Amino acid sequence: MQKRIIFIVLCFSFFVVNSFCFSQNTRIDSLINALKTIKADTLKVKTYNKLFLEFEYEDTIKAREYLNKALAISKKNNYKNGLADTYLYFGYYYEDNGNYLDALKNHLESLKICKILNDKRGIASSYNNIGNIFQALGNYPEALKNYLSSLKIKEELGDKVGIARAYNNIGIIYRGQNNYKEALKNYNICLRLCEALGDKAGVASSYNNIGLICFYTRKYEEALTNYFASLKIVEEIEDKVSIAYTYNNIGGVYFDQGNYNEALKRYLASLTIEKELGNKAGVASSYINIGDVYTKQKKYKEAKEFLVKAKEFSNEIGHKEYLRISYCSLTVLDSAIGNYKGAYENYKLYILYHDSIDNEETRKKTIQSQMTFDFEKKEAVATAEHKKELENQHSLAEEKSRKQKIVIMFVVFGLLLVLVFAGFIFRSLRITRKQKKTIEKQKIVVDEKNIQLGQQNEEISTQRDEIEAQRDEIEAQRDLVTIQKESIEEIHKEVTDSINYAKRIQEALLPVTESSRSILGEHFILFKPKNIVSGDFYWTTKINNYLIVAVADCTGHGVPGAFMSMLGISFLNEIVQK
Repeated sequence: MQKRIIFIVLCFSFFVVNSFCFSQNTRIDSLINALKTIKADTLKVKTYNKLFLEFEYEDTIKAREYLNKALAISKKNNYKNGLADTYLYFGYYYEDNGNYLDALKNHLESLKICKILNDKRGIASSYNNIGNIFQALGNYPEALKNYLSSLKIKEELGDKVGIARAYNNIGIIYRGQNNYKEALKNYNICLRLCEALGDKAGVASSYNNIGLICFYTRKYEEALTNYFASLKIVEEIEDKVSIAYTYNNIGGVYFDQGNYNEALKRYLASLTIEKELGNKAGVASSYINIGDVYTKQKKYKEAKEFLVKAKEFSNEIGHKEYLRISYCSLTVLDSAIGNYKGAYENYKLYILYHDSIDNEETRKKTIQSQMTFDFEKKEAVATAEHKKELENQHSLAEEKSRKQKIVIMFVVFGLLLVLVFAGFIFRSLRITRKQKKTIEKQKIVVDEKNIQLGQQNEEISTQRDEIEAQRDEIEAQRDLVTIQKESIEEIHKEVTDSINYAKRIQEALLPVTESSRSILGEHFILFKPKNIVSGDFYWTTKINNYLIVAVADCTGHGVPGAFMSMLGISFLNEIVQK
């Protein structure tokens, strides 16, 4: 029965592996065939970069070949987006091979181009990748500085996934400096964000890192709980890199508990996956752990073999942290076999690398980077609040200006009505004067006729009817003049009332403000216009702690002068607001 189950499992595994390989080959064939028909160089660059990702862990020679082609086309066409992506992938290529200096060089090139393009997502990604390289090289202050720069941009972009990753990486730096409190704080922030996003890979990574803090503080059961929770997720999503890493961490707990067989089992499982992935840093870590187990089991020959390999791998890729641990493990091994000279030499190298990674200066730089980030974050919040306050003030000023414009429009409209009424009045007066002259001329004619009648008594009888008719006509004209006079007086009254109303509007715009009283104290203003409305005006306003006062004499008097004073007040209000 047991053999049958094993056979079924093997068949299933074979099917899954072949299905994956078939799917991968299909993608590769599709990309290679596409290159035969693609004419645009930009699309060729993108295709070559995609082929790199397909071969990254399968065939490093082909992977590099495709990157070189992408780089050559991008340089030829000065295709900056292509250059940024290709340098990024070159950084990954060198990082996979443990060549951290060349990886750093390419990530810096990618960062430079992303800055030229103002590609904020690319800039944030580059900062994160550069931080990873500095972390591997043991330069924690520079790593933290770049992680914080990445976090700042991702917060501006609202990239929640990127924010979670940044907090995770910052936690790793604090963990490397044994600042477990700050490390746990950042890991928990990352975990909450990943859970809210439904990011399984991020949740698994957070469980792993929280487990490490529990491990370092000797809370082994909590550590295993977190590790196994992480392992379950990464096995579901088939994340081989994380599976190897989690096996390694579980082995560490068993090692500290003295269960060396279980520890060795996990370490060997991790090593197998790391070799399959070609991850030299992971291989070096597994070699160290396996060597430590063999030392505890007194299998000194095997221990020496693995620890020397670990040292060589770590030195090859320039991984200071693993070099430090390798020399520490070699010190313990040499002491166990009585090679005290070798133990002494290895211990000196251990101290050398330990001090280069974790010393007072690097701690100060780390704290300084964190404080700088916190300060800039607070300053950004304060700037945003200040900007919002200025916007509110601007809105209030615009509203005030709008209301003043409405008032001015009403005033102008009222003044126009006054001018219209005045025109009617002037026209009526002109007509009345003309009619009065006509009447006076007619009266003279009547008087002359009366004289003539006195001299011509004989003709009176014959002309009496004519004179009476003329008299009736004169009386009718007098009645008309009386009616017109009454009409003129009524119109004059209406115009006077309108001008008085304009006076009240003008006086409403010339108040003594509270701001002027607060600065000048109790005072009065002598304002005696020549006519009902005035062409002179006074004006005050307050800007911050300054009181501005103006006294002006406009051209003209009466209605035209008042109209000019209203415009003057409007222009002054607009000038000081803008």
